[in-house]
Amino acid sequence: MATYQRKDDNAPDDTASSRFSSLWRHPGRLVAAVLVVSALLAIPFLALAPTESASTEPGGPVFDARDRIDDRFVSSVHPVLLVIEDEEGNLLRTEPLRQLLAAQDRLAADPVIGPVLFEYFEVETQRVVVGVETIADLIDAELAGALAAGSATDDDVQVAAAALIERLGVRSDALALSAETTRTDDGQWIVPAISPAVLTDNDQLGFGNVSVNLGGDTDVEEFDRDVQEVIRTADGLQVNGVAIDVNLTSQEQGAVAGPFIGFTILAVLLIVGVTFRSYWVLAVVSAALLLLIIWLKGISNLIGLKDDLVLSLIVPVAMVSFGVDFAFHAIGRYREERAAGRRGPAAYVTGMAAVSGALVLALTSDGVAFLSNMSSGIESINQFGLGAAIALGAAYLLLGVAAPLVIATIEDRVPAPAPGRASTVARATGSIAAAAMAMASVLLLVFVLPWLGLVLTVITILATLVVPVVIRSRATTTGADDTVGAAEVSHRGSSAATTVGRVVAGIARHPRVVIPLAVGLSAVAAVFAVRVPAEFDVEDFFSSDTDFVVGLDQLDTHIGDRGGEPALLYVEGELEDPATLAIVADAIGETRTVDTDTLATTDDGSVRVDRGIFSVFDAVWASPAAVAQVESLTGIVPVDADGNGIPDTSEQITAVLTASSLAGVPFDAERLALTPDDVVTSVSLGVDGEPDATVFEYGVVDSRAQESVAEARAALSPIAERLEADLGGDDEAFVQVTGSPLVREASLDATNRALQVSLPIALLLCLIVATTFLRSLRYGLASIVPIIMVVAWLYAFMEIAGYAINIVTATIAAVSIGIGIDFAIHFIARYREELERTGRRQTAVEIAAEGTGTALVASAFSSAIGFGILAFAPMPLFAAYGLLTALMIMMALVATLAVLPSLLVLVTRDRPARIEGEEHDDVAPSPATLRHDLVAT
Repeated sequence: MATYQRKDDNAPDDTASSRFSSLWRHPGRLVAAVLVVSALLAIPFLALAPTESASTEPGGPVFDARDRIDDRFVSSVHPVLLVIEDEEGNLLRTEPLRQLLAAQDRLAADPVIGPVLFEYFEVETQRVVVGVETIADLIDAELAGALAAGSATDDDVQVAAAALIERLGVRSDALALSAETTRTDDGQWIVPAISPAVLTDNDQLGFGNVSVNLGGDTDVEEFDRDVQEVIRTADGLQVNGVAIDVNLTSQEQGAVAGPFIGFTILAVLLIVGVTFRSYWVLAVVSAALLLLIIWLKGISNLIGLKDDLVLSLIVPVAMVSFGVDFAFHAIGRYREERAAGRRGPAAYVTGMAAVSGALVLALTSDGVAFLSNMSSGIESINQFGLGAAIALGAAYLLLGVAAPLVIATIEDRVPAPAPGRASTVARATGSIAAAAMAMASVLLLVFVLPWLGLVLTVITILATLVVPVVIRSRATTTGADDTVGAAEVSHRGSSAATTVGRVVAGIARHPRVVIPLAVGLSAVAAVFAVRVPAEFDVEDFFSSDTDFVVGLDQLDTHIGDRGGEPALLYVEGELEDPATLAIVADAIGETRTVDTDTLATTDDGSVRVDRGIFSVFDAVWASPAAVAQVESLTGIVPVDADGNGIPDTSEQITAVLTASSLAGVPFDAERLALTPDDVVTSVSLGVDGEPDATVFEYGVVDSRAQESVAEARAALSPIAERLEADLGGDDEAFVQVTGSPLVREASLDATNRALQVSLPIALLLCLIVATTFLRSLRYGLASIVPIIMVVAWLYAFMEIAGYAINIVTATIAAVSIGIGIDFAIHFIARYREELERTGRRQTAVEIAAEGTGTALVASAFSSAIGFGILAFAPMPLFAAYGLLTALMIMMALVATLAVLPSLLVLVTRDRPARIEGEEHDDVAPSPATLRHDLVAT
């Protein structure tokens, strides 16, 4: 048998060897450059923190209509909707009603809330209300104050309640009774809950129009919570605001999830230390990860990226996986050279030169995969793609280039630790402490106080890396120079590596079995994958026991089909023309009769609609005082001769709307049926060429289910489209169904479309990059096979397990492409190298699996375990991300080590070996023999 020798110039090219030789000779320059850049980026990291939030919306008619409503219909009233439940199941008892009255009194007496309570006349009960009126007030009035005085009995309450319900109706807005309200056989009313609204003066508060979305103002949420807390002082009642604190809840849930993200970082770092059996590796990787966060945040702030949940939380956590992967391959390849007998410079230069091509290719392919998300047209997803690409470049420089150099330098120049249990315990304790300090630094940098996190980062790097290196460098060695660092540079898990090599090679011996099985499994998975819905359910983001979720659950229970999340029909046109208004009235009448269960209904079963401009006319016709007021203010007497509810001429319409917007619509000589605010939030007359506009409100029942929203939109949109056409189309009118449920639906649809567009773009770009770098179409095609399989398997799991696509889970597709191409490229590059060296496919597979495959296993398990810990976070957003990411990483590992080698065996052929020797046998040496000869050399 021939003698096989591994050539010292084993690197892909002399340029790479020269570059890494230069780095080795001057490591201080690279370290200094990294520290200087980190210090400079710390400035924008702290000083240029974003103040605006990235939009999750793609734009379009639904969003345009929403924005026009926000601009033109600014209310002077700020409502705080509450659901108040009795713990014993019936509010119609003296004790809970007295408690509620006392809480309302405390609300009025509150020094902050009391002065801004909004005073108005409630037409239905014909009472002047300050801030809030509940059934407790109405029963007390019915009993002439006996309830508040303490002399009323439960029977008295029942009699009064029965009279009120008989007079106003069980669906009365003023009573706001639960949809679960019932009456027993003996005539007793059971009211488990009510849903009143506390109205406050928006002109004094200055909140403007408030939308329920992430990234909104928390000042208004703090105020709403204060209102909630005052009412909560009532004993025996459960009080929850409805959708009042989405951003505060997000912050609190993020803080709760913070420790789990910290434990993810801790687990990854400890696994890195255990895998390489080196304190130095753990300390250097920890420092590099901390600097990675500073680089990501600093660059993001410097180029003006906005605040965003995905960019701020998901990207840094995701980059842990990519950064550790760079570290595993770079450090692992250097360690292989050390295990083969090479010392300091030779091991570093040879190992890094050999792996650098794969690292650059992985960086480039991962980068284009992330940047493909910028085709989405959604600012948040665009930022994710750009931010992830930035973080990837930083991870390559810090963990793929700088970290191996620092580790190699330390191991070459710092004496090996003393043998013995005490030394081992000390190193283990130091490793845990270093990882814990890094974890604390990450939590402070990302979640709590960035400036304190920056301080702790500096302390961590000094205490866990710089000081130990200085101390150990001054220690005297116990023997020859060969002992320096030797104790920590044994062959990394040689028995495990051999096992990995043999298992992978064994599978690759049966490509005609493996490939059809993998294709069949992926085809079945693809059937499920395309069914994954795009949905938004608040319980996918927040824990089910948060006040925010509980409040929405209570709303669904107690409002039922009587109300729901507002869907708005926005109409722009010549609304001062009676003919135009007649067409609009017919369309609104048609919406009242649509056949759907997803829109709130009235007592007679018709769809409930706030009549917008027509509500002003209705109030005017119902009040002789209103007609007189219009004449007094404008000199025009409104008339409805044809009885269609619309003033007969354009002048009359203008007069009614102008007078009502200035003075409101009087109920009688002293009280208003509609305030000026009620009018201007129903209709807006155009000025300076601006069209007139009005808005009609519907309630979408069970709007947390996207099917309900889609059905409601399907019921209303055709009517809106016909109305727009009847009013003259785009040139003369604009009619659009909008509102928060439809905005959310449009955002989810756009996210789904963005995913469908970005995935093929990413695959195509990865194919082009891999083919170009590898100079081979067959290797390029082979590199994207694991990606396609992983995406199919992952989304099939999501469908089976009940997950949906949303703004967060959509990003996992990009991460899965990055991980899949990353793993595949590293294995292909090593396989090609070994195939050229040995000439035998099976041998190349086994050696590649022992080296690169073992690094992939270690990297995948470290990341998967870390993200698996995140799956236990109480916030579903992070739990889902952790679980799906962990599964995706393991799927990528399986695709790379179980399927890709069989594919490589099929698309390549045995060839003459690129090994120096005097002669060759026809049979290639076994991997074990080859390893022995390489080490001997």
